[in-house]
Amino acid sequence: MKLAIKRLVPEALLPEYKTPGAAAFDLATIETKVLATGEIYRFRTGLIFCIPKDHFMLVASRSSNAPKRGFSMANGIGIIDSDYCGENDEILLTVQNITDNPITITAGERIAQAMILPISRVEMLEVSKTGAVDRGGFGSTGIA
Repeated sequence: MKLAIKRLVPEALLPEYKTPGAAAFDLATIETKVLATGEIYRFRTGLIFCIPKDHFMLVASRSSNAPKRGFSMANGIGIIDSDYCGENDEILLTVQNITDNPITITAGERIAQAMILPISRVEMLEVSKTGAVDRGGFGSTGIA
């Protein structure tokens, strides 16, 4: 599959897979900013993705962000639809400082990872009963 990407500024880094076994490609910011404790900020990538029809882009925090750098993606994960690809539809990465101290995120730093996945569309069908055995609700399989 080919993925068309438009750079809005020359310093925007095109994503790449860092190892042959990597499931996701990294996304970097084009901004440098000091984040205060608890601050949430949307970092620019300088990129617009032309996601193929019937696919979406899943954006997640890199696993090293929280333990090594002290920040995480504020919204957990992001879903980018294939029709979000207009001339001003830049991918922004919403990050939160989760430490008790200011942290600096620098331009060129890889702060998220993403993958392109197929969409499975479903038809919603309301039913009066599920027909399945009740498992006891949330957390019914235990804590560990």
